Amino acid sequence: MKKYTTIIWDFNGTLVDDVNAALGAVNDMLIRRNQPVITLDDYSRNVDIPIWKFYEKVFVSGSITPEEAISEFDTGYEKYLKPYPVMENAVAVLDYFNSLEKTQLIVSASHIDKVTARLKDLKLYSYFTDVLAMSDYNCGDKTFLAQQYLSVNNISPDDVVVIGDCVADWQMAQALRCDCILNTKGHQCRRELSVTDAVIIDSLTELKNYIE
Repeated sequence: MKKYTTIIWDFNGTLVDDVNAALGAVNDMLIRRNQPVITLDDYSRNVDIPIWKFYEKVFVSGSITPEEAISEFDTGYEKYLKPYPVMENAVAVLDYFNSLEKTQLIVSASHIDKVTARLKDLKLYSYFTDVLAMSDYNCGDKTFLAQQYLSVNNISPDDVVVIGDCVADWQMAQALRCDCILNTKGHQCRRELSVTDAVIIDSLTELKNYIE
């Protein structure tokens, strides 16, 4: 176990259980274009940042524009999202870290308005000292958001852990020079996550075994 002062949380796939909503939205988009649907395994292998890299892998070239992708994905995502899509055990773990007086942050590649609204809707907003997210809809590299925050607040990387569900979260942690824990219940499975040197868990409750 290690005593961190600051916890950086990814949002989608980590605190929000939404991989099936994302898969459903993408498959609707493919069906609309008479293209083969993908499996959850296909999704896990191909998910990437910026998100346009993912679309280039699974859609026939030229069959979808960025504008169409954003609009259609959002519609389908909301259609398939669970009524209360908070990841299992997330609230209990957030409460636990608050009891330890940890600084908890959200760093997300999604648009800031979407993340903030969802957090408030799910009654999770109050757990976080700050919510850092993008000003555009490209779902690009969010690393700079965390780098700026740690620099401005003079936080040592040794005191920080990133909790996510994708290789991209580990890559951010590498850039920040801090530790990383990845949950297999999100947008990438253990097979993809095992290429990293992050701690890999199968439930958020396991975080209590690594963070004190």
